[in-house]
Amino acid sequence: FRTLDESEVALQDGSVGFQTTYQWRGEEGESQGIIFATVRGSQNFVVLAEGLTDVFQADLDNIEALIASFQLREQEPLGIPRDQALTLFESEPLILDPAIAQESGSIQYIVQVFSGLISFDADLTLSSELASEWRMSGDGTIYTFTIRKNALFHDGRPVTAEDFKYSWERAAAPSTFSPTVDTYLNDVVGVAEVIDGTATEISGLKVLDTRTLEVTIDAPKAYFLSKLAHSVTFVVDRNEVDAQVTATGDPWWVEPNGTGPFRLKEWDIERVIVMEANVDHYLTPPSVSYVVFRLYGLVPRLMYESGEIDVARVFSDELEEVRDAQNPLSAELVEMSELSVHYVGLRASRPPFDDPLVRRAFLLATDRETLVREMFGESVELAHGFLPPGLPGYDANIADIPFDVEEAKRLLAESSYGGIENLPVMVYTTAGGTGPPQYVTALINMWRQNLGVEVQPQLVDPSLYYYILEGVPDSFYNYGWIADYPDPHNFLDVLFHSGATNNVGGYSNPEVDALLELAREESDGQKRLEMYPRAERMMVDDAAAIPLYFGRTQMLVKPYVNDLVFTPFGMIDLRSVSLADR
Repeated sequence: FRTLDESEVALQDGSVGFQTTYQWRGEEGESQGIIFATVRGSQNFVVLAEGLTDVFQADLDNIEALIASFQLREQEPLGIPRDQALTLFESEPLILDPAIAQESGSIQYIVQVFSGLISFDADLTLSSELASEWRMSGDGTIYTFTIRKNALFHDGRPVTAEDFKYSWERAAAPSTFSPTVDTYLNDVVGVAEVIDGTATEISGLKVLDTRTLEVTIDAPKAYFLSKLAHSVTFVVDRNEVDAQVTATGDPWWVEPNGTGPFRLKEWDIERVIVMEANVDHYLTPPSVSYVVFRLYGLVPRLMYESGEIDVARVFSDELEEVRDAQNPLSAELVEMSELSVHYVGLRASRPPFDDPLVRRAFLLATDRETLVREMFGESVELAHGFLPPGLPGYDANIADIPFDVEEAKRLLAESSYGGIENLPVMVYTTAGGTGPPQYVTALINMWRQNLGVEVQPQLVDPSLYYYILEGVPDSFYNYGWIADYPDPHNFLDVLFHSGATNNVGGYSNPEVDALLELAREESDGQKRLEMYPRAERMMVDDAAAIPLYFGRTQMLVKPYVNDLVFTPFGMIDLRSVSLADR
């Protein structure tokens, strides 16, 4: 090959590209080619033309005219003008089935398309959705919900109480393989029997009439209503679900007939998702006509600066620069706390973490403060427990977890393993494609330096991580949890009770279990909230896991985007957002 020419090329719209003309000799004789490239924001466009020299020269004028005619325009999926759409950059959902999804990347989309009986408003107060009202029996075990008269599926069919009965029984059915139904509907009488296959109907569900649903739970529980805001309780269209697949052979949820504030208008795999406002929504229809989710691109902040998206997540290594008062972006930065916790899970059901002294040793041998500061900066808050700030029951006075290598070594020597040299091979499971996250590498190096132990990283496909984690053979694993409802039960009981589905590590302490079970049914709100910090301190002392940090949200939002709500649950509420002139 040899280069004949390199030059800038002015396009008809005034933008500029770069062109290289080259030549080579192959088996068919002398050939020639042009490669032209130009960039708009995060998009890189390439035109390549090659052929035998005589043919190429004969078409050269047409090739050059084609390149010069290239125009760089704002993307308008489905022809939707940018000023009519809120445009975001997001990862692609794994699944849009409300009964199966369990990671926030999928649920973020599900809450736009589907809905349930109730939800939380921006102030974390329970508010009505498809249920216009509800009442509770005197003993706190029977709830009666009234379905709205104007509750409709997207195709116009009215939502009935029977639709909810079907949706909940489908979620509990063994054939659905729901990973969340046992956590969020297990208080309802008869759900356990459907899950284990001994019944096909939930005995605690009764359809009193077309618009009235009665739900009986096993005991009065302060948090029960809050659980019904989770997506596993959302209503689905029986006609669509029973068909299983669409006319094109895709799973039914690729073209869902939901009830939410937005309809799924288009899903172009790995490219774009377009949602359209549901003008017949039972509450106030969304203000913005369309929401476009870009599923591909470059760095979100750079896409934001180039005007390709209207909202962008700021990552920890960008935060200091964006916060700088001299940076114009600082005026567009929105920050808020999440009700979330991230920790290193320990497989307490397997050696060596079946010994609490070994768990405690690894906790004390982890310099968590240095790790969090160096890896995440000021984008998160160091955690000394498992209940995040802002959550009822949060204990601001919980003792700091010390960093004490000598004590860690002493505990290992006193353990049933008698020292580090007798520990089995240890494996750390983490989400990743080509290598572990930087902070996981830092943890592994820290334990090698402080304890002399070797830990092998094990990578799992990020999109499947939470779906397969329970069955992965390992010693350590990453775990992040964002609240589904603002109650300490959603953290301590759901994550660490010995019978909890989400207790992936198999932690078990009968004393902790007993306290959590008492808190479930405690009717005195103050006494109940005092029980959870006690249980939390026991978990920390027992090293149920290694807490790392509580999450925070940092987002850039264009000035023309109004009333966009970021919830403490790590979600974006799109219902009230509106777009001003740009």
